[in-house]
Amino acid sequence: MTPRTRKIAAFLMATMLGLAILNFATAPRTAYAFNLGGALGDLIKIGGIALIVQQFDDEINDGINGIMQKNGVMPQAKTKVVPIIRLGFRDSTAVGAAQVVGPASQVDKVRAVGEGTIRIGGLQGRILIPLSTKKSESSTVKGVGGVGVSANIKIKI
Repeated sequence: MTPRTRKIAAFLMATMLGLAILNFATAPRTAYAFNLGGALGDLIKIGGIALIVQQFDDEINDGINGIMQKNGVMPQAKTKVVPIIRLGFRDSTAVGAAQVVGPASQVDKVRAVGEGTIRIGGLQGRILIPLSTKKSESSTVKGVGGVGVSANIKIKI
């Protein structure tokens, strides 16, 4: 981890610990919730998570590489972290980060990863496709060959 990432992590942990202590030290209060509404709330969550992935892609990539290196499975090719999205038709929608690995010239083309589910009879499988665009228009979505997904982290929406 970089010194900046450690400082951010330490600040967040200290803040959460302080809030937890305050939570137990005060009398119970009435809880209030802010509901953004179904689809609008989901779009805000997806956009927020995608923005976080874009802002901290290098730190997330370094963290995944560190974990892989500790376990002796570090890839010899270039790696990069990009947003991943699974659209929920039968499964729930999820968004997060995916690490792609492959030749540098191909990895540089990847902008996002799309995930889909295939069901054939009683068999089910997931497809992870590195994409050269983030836009969802069917005429512009193109896969990137020679690149694989080495890790993915998703949050269900």
